Amino acid sequence: MRIGYFVTKFPYNQQFENYAYGGSSLAAYHLAIEMKKRGHEIHIFTTSTTSKDSIEKDRNMTIYRYGTNFRILTSNISFGMFRKPVKHSVDIIHTHFDIPPGPMAGLRYAKKKKVPLIVTYHGDWEAGYGGLIRRIGVAFHNKFLVDKLLSYADIIISPSEYYIDRSRFLWKYKDKIVVIPNGINLGEFDIPYSKEECRKKLELPGDKKIVLYFGYLSPYKGPDVLIKALPKIMEEVPDILLVFAGRGVMRKELEELSVKLGVKKNVKFTGFVEERLKLLYYKAADVFCLPSMMKTECYPLAILEAMACGLPIVASDMGGIPDAVKSGENGLLAPPKDSEALAEAIIYLLENEDIRERMGRNGKERVERYSWEKIAEETEKMYRRVLA
Repeated sequence: MRIGYFVTKFPYNQQFENYAYGGSSLAAYHLAIEMKKRGHEIHIFTTSTTSKDSIEKDRNMTIYRYGTNFRILTSNISFGMFRKPVKHSVDIIHTHFDIPPGPMAGLRYAKKKKVPLIVTYHGDWEAGYGGLIRRIGVAFHNKFLVDKLLSYADIIISPSEYYIDRSRFLWKYKDKIVVIPNGINLGEFDIPYSKEECRKKLELPGDKKIVLYFGYLSPYKGPDVLIKALPKIMEEVPDILLVFAGRGVMRKELEELSVKLGVKKNVKFTGFVEERLKLLYYKAADVFCLPSMMKTECYPLAILEAMACGLPIVASDMGGIPDAVKSGENGLLAPPKDSEALAEAIIYLLENEDIRERMGRNGKERVERYSWEKIAEETEKMYRRVLA
């Protein structure tokens, strides 16, 4: 089978700080790798970190990177993605619904070449935050482009069953939705270091309780809600360190907020985290927290990664998060935007080591069902049904 994947950003073999990508790009990457292992001919259509086109070949996978003409916030806009892929022939197109231009470039290819279109829907776009350019862009996108893409798709993959009815758009297309979750490579999370060794390597204190936030510092993920919860947490657990691993547009705002609330000494911002250090941060923590505020969160990969490292989760009860986090089993859910409830959940886990360990074990067992090998097998069956 010749499979074409359209995704705006696709990881390079090496990391570039000006080529940041999120969970949907990683999902596209791991799925493509597994499909390649299964013997399929893989074509990746994506953007380049520079203004020049490039091609990377690895056995039966070819990555076409089209030069970036300009950037809008985190999006690399490449006109080449709309024109040049049609020179290559595939049997089926699978696009990951994320930042432009990937999804609409995939739609154009499917229409022009008359091949089936699969769309993995990674979450609604929220227009309620950011600058004027972002708000206008998201409003236009939601009004004119989303339904155009979803209505044309032969199959829509939702990583979360829970998310379908919560989405502004998905509920209208239930008759062609297939639920296939995001996956994880469990072998990558088995590192031979203890929590103490990880902290030492990262120069983190060994005598504090560490709550980890890992991801882009963006309003929809609610990092400010977590900082606002910190004063209440410190009343009960004064030896706490809140670690924000990652970069993002809210960095300065969060730093100022930590000063205003008098918690600066209990907050650490790491900035950009190299891939080789990511697991060390997970292993060094006591609790993982994702205080998302908006419906953008469909099925966060960071939660699966934290579960694979045996961390109990505290997250918002919204989007597709409850599909992964079962409150009382492998973590606790709190109402979104509620810093008081978030603080209480974190305090409860930090004060009860036995419960933390039990939830961590449960999460590790639960995440075994999300191997990329199993996800690829399900996806392959769906491709064959569509082509048949």
